[in-house]
Formats: sequence, C-alpha cells, structure tokens
Amino acid sequence: KHFIMTSFMEDYFRTALSKELTVAPPEREHENLSSTSRLLEKQREVTEAESLLSNQKEEFKLKMQSLKLRREKLNSKEHELRESLANFEKYINELDSKRMRALKRAHDERDLASVKQRDIQRLQAEIDELKRKREELTARNEKYSEHNRYLEKTVELADEFQEIRELIDRYTTLHTNKYALLEIQNQREEQLEDLRRKREAFMQKKNNEILTLNNRIGDLQHHHERAEIDARRAENEWHFIQTTAAEKTLELGNVILAARNLYQLVLRHQKVEKDESHDSVDPIKRVKQQLDKVEIFIHDFTAITHEMKRYDQAKARLS
Repeated sequence: KHFIMTSFMEDYFRTALSKELTVAPPEREHENLSSTSRLLEKQREVTEAESLLSNQKEEFKLKMQSLKLRREKLNSKEHELRESLANFEKYINELDSKRMRALKRAHDERDLASVKQRDIQRLQAEIDELKRKREELTARNEKYSEHNRYLEKTVELADEFQEIRELIDRYTTLHTNKYALLEIQNQREEQLEDLRRKREAFMQKKNNEILTLNNRIGDLQHHHERAEIDARRAENEWHFIQTTAAEKTLELGNVILAARNLYQLVLRHQKVEKDESHDSVDPIKRVKQQLDKVEIFIHDFTAITHEMKRYDQAKARLS
C-alpha cells in the first residue's frame, strides 16, 4: 500500500509540474533576446512552478492526512472484525476439538455409544448452528454497513440531528409512543364496548319491567271488568229485590249474601282485616253500606284503569 501511494504521489507531482512547465513556442520577437534574459525568464517560470507545486503539495498533504485518518478508522474496524472472526474461529475449533474427543470416547467406550452419539449429534448441531450464525452475522454486518452509511448521510443532510444516536433515539421514542397510543385506543374501545353491553342490559331490564307492568295492567283490567259485571249484577239484583221485596224475601237473602261476597272480595283486594259493616244491626242498611263501599272501590278502580290507558296511549305516541 505504501509503494502504491508513493507511486501515485510521484505521478501526481510529475503531471502537475509538466503542466506548469509547458510553455508556448517562442515567437519571432523573442529570438533576439539574450541568453541571460531567457535564463531569467526560465528561472522566474521555475520559481512560479515551484510555488504552485508547493501549494499543491500542501493541498495534497491535507488530503492525504484526511485519507490517512479514514484509512486508520477502516483499519481499526477491520482489525476488530478480524479479532472477532479469529475468536469465532477459535471457538469453532474448540467445539470441533470437543467433537473429536467425543468421537474418541465413543469409540473407546462402546457401552456408552448411544449416549455419546447423542452428544456428537448435539455438538454437530451446535457447530452447524454457529456456522449458520456466523454466516448470518457476516451478512448482517455487510447489510448494516450499508445502513450505517445511509444513517451517516441522513445525519449530514438533516440539521436536526448531530449524531446517529440522536436519530435512533428519535425513532425509538416515536416507536414507543406509537404502541402506547395503540394501547390507549384499545382501552377506549374496550370501555366503549363495556358501556354498550351495559346499555343493552339496561334496555332489556326496562323492557322486562314494561312487560311486567303491561301484564299487571291486563290483570287489573280483567278484575275491573269482573267487578263491573258483579256490580251491575248486584245493582240489578238490588233493584229487583226492592221492587219485589214482599214476594221475594228468600231472594233478598241471596242478594244480601251476594252483596256480602262482593264486599268481602273488595275487602280482600284492599287487604282490610276488620269489617266495619257488622256494626249496623239492620241487614238492609248493612248491605247498602257494603254496596256503597263496593261502588267507591269500583269508581276508584275505574279511574285507575283509565289513567293507565291514557299512560299507555301517551307512551305509544312517544314511541
């Protein structure tokens, strides 16, 4: 390398000097100049050429220093790589030596041949794996060298970064923030799905409650209709008893009994334990009191039913 560099320098200076010393052929007006004048002219040209050559040497020296620094870096990296490869080869040789010893022990100890054979296979697999890893590391080293040059060029072009480490740190930060934002998005989606499930459960619960209330309203309407039928029947029977009291005394007792049963039904519906109508001695008066209370109950029940119907109609219009 030193010989090649020296030859290169000699060729460079020889070419530069020949360019500077090349002059045009003398014209006719210079033919009469004395030899002393021509000598002085040549000395001046040589002095200028030497000055220019000195400047070019200085410039070339600076370039050579820069190339020397780069060559030293490359040599250092090459030396480190060679040391790594030498250690790797040494490790492979050690593994190969272990394999040979394992083969010798397997040959000497035939009783343990199967066990040793497995060791040989395992070591051979390790050797193959290490060779494969060595090839991968070599290829990766070549691949990453291109990446390293790309990163160096990127850092040179970008004013934001001063070193490759800053660029890598910026990428690592952005990569980490990306996954953090994805995690937050997944959490928000899970929360939204949970709220959607709760809303559906709430709507199902309210629909069940509405269905229960509708069934209850139906039952109340059925009881109301029966109460109206019973009330009309009792009213008709009471009117018939009033017009035919003299002739229908027995039927009067049946009417009284029917009124009492209707009154008891009202008491059970109202969950009243004490019957206040027994305080009256006159049975007719007592029956009238009972029917009055039945009429009040029917009136109240009818008002409640109408109110529920209006509520259902309003709810249907809103739906």
